[in-house]
Parts: sequence; structure tokens; C-alpha cells
Amino acid sequence: MYSAARSVVDAMRHRRRFGETLALAALGRYLRREGPNGVRDLQEVARDLGALSVIRSAAEAVLA
Repeated sequence: MYSAARSVVDAMRHRRRFGETLALAALGRYLRREGPNGVRDLQEVARDLGALSVIRSAAEAVLA
């Protein structure tokens, strides 16, 4: 089952294939829409998929 958080995590995991600009734009759009709760959801999904470090560093950069 897919969710917005899962789509963003997948975009970040496959950013070399889809393009880093697209992945970061999806992350930024998601964070603006979901707010602080969105970070928690992203981290949960990323942890399950083994991509927590990628999401954490990208989210920090986008939120800075």
C-alpha cells in the first residue's frame, strides 16, 4: 500500500534514477503540506525501508 510519505521516500531512495531535483521538490512539497507530522511519517517509512539517513539529511536541508 502506498502513501504520500512512501512515494517521497521512494523518490529519495531512487533519486539518481528519477533526478535529485524531482526528489527534493517532492520532499519539499510534502513537508509544506503535511507540516511537522509529515516528518514523523517520513521517518517511519524510511526506517522500514532502510533509508532513514537519506531522509533525515534531506529533510534537514529542506527545512533549514
